[in-house]
Amino acid sequence: MLFLAVFMGFLAEIQVEHYIEKQREKQFMITMLEDIASDSVLLGECETNWKAINAGLDSVTDALKAPFRQSDVLKIYRHVNGGLNYYGFTYNERTIAQLKNAGGFRLIKDKEVANQITLYDQFNQDAMKKIDVQHNLIYMQALALRNRVLHQSIINQIFKKFEVRPVPYSENYFIDSLLQLQKLPLPEAEFEMNVFEFKNALLALRQDYFNLQWGYDREREKMRALESIIRQKYGL
Repeated sequence: MLFLAVFMGFLAEIQVEHYIEKQREKQFMITMLEDIASDSVLLGECETNWKAINAGLDSVTDALKAPFRQSDVLKIYRHVNGGLNYYGFTYNERTIAQLKNAGGFRLIKDKEVANQITLYDQFNQDAMKKIDVQHNLIYMQALALRNRVLHQSIINQIFKKFEVRPVPYSENYFIDSLLQLQKLPLPEAEFEMNVFEFKNALLALRQDYFNLQWGYDREREKMRALESIIRQKYGL
């Protein structure tokens, strides 16, 4: 009888541990869905912001031609803050970090779910980071060339008043008044070469957006796949 009682107690303890682990597993899946939801919102904001950034880039590159006309200079300054804005995407790794650090992956009994989580994490840690590093490199090159062509003090004053919004046409006088106070201390031939290099850098930055968009498209696909299988397997 004593043996039976001990044995039954042992079975009960196993059942309790199994129940607790099942509850922890389900809670991880709930927070994983919350992370995916926040990622989806951020990705949507990112794509919206990049549309505005690309519109600014298109306006600046359209105006970047030598010799400069006064209307071209005004257009460049009207759009340069928005065109050289930067908006990056970083996934929410709250739940994945907990699964890694606390040995939580052993709680996920469904291997298909565990594999999808791993693939989602690997994609963000590898492909998305490499895409972002490459785009940031081209971006920094464009900024360096911008400083050879435009006055940072004018850019700062425009940003202070309008931030990254395009400057309204009605405010052209504001930019013109700033330009009257600044002159570029470069020979004309050197200045035109800088303009050429700056435009090329912006065109390269604009072209590289297609790599970003490829990453965003794959990101959304992986979000949907992961969300779908979690809901299916856990009835959430």
